[in-house]
Amino acid sequence: MKQGLLLTASRLTRTVLVVALVGLLAAQAGPALAEGKIYTWTDEEGTVHYGDRPPRNAQAEEVSIRGQRQEAVEVNAAQLNGTWFGRGANGGETRIRIQENGAIRFTQTRPDQSIYNYQGIWRLEDRTLSVITEFIEEGGAGTGMQRSVEPVQLTYTFTAFSPEAFTLRSQGQDINVSLVN
Repeated sequence: MKQGLLLTASRLTRTVLVVALVGLLAAQAGPALAEGKIYTWTDEEGTVHYGDRPPRNAQAEEVSIRGQRQEAVEVNAAQLNGTWFGRGANGGETRIRIQENGAIRFTQTRPDQSIYNYQGIWRLEDRTLSVITEFIEEGGAGTGMQRSVEPVQLTYTFTAFSPEAFTLRSQGQDINVSLVN
């Protein structure tokens, strides 16, 4: 009977130790995980590793993680009505005309002077602007015009919004515009 009691006590001790060890590891990892930093390093065999705590002797680099903590953006559909204009860092221009009746016209002039026109209808869900449109591309320097045969759905995410300006993101690119009228 004493031997059975010893085995039970041994299992209990082992369970308590495992729980304590897991708790200790979680407490130590907590600050690193809360910081949200991830590192990359290469070992002696050339294998690339990623983790929140690189080995002390490794030459590690912090990995830039974009979009992890995105602030909630509230968009008021009534405040979208109007003409919006912006210039891109690359020299292009964007003009967006949003109407209360659901109509939208979106014109982008690219640095190569090609012009992209979208006109159609828009819908706002949360912070996502969906546009069902026909797509027209006018080539630069009189190269002609192409028109889509089928309707196209475009999706933009608001990453910033105020009654005077907003930023849309689509396919990793930002479009910054300000209210004209």
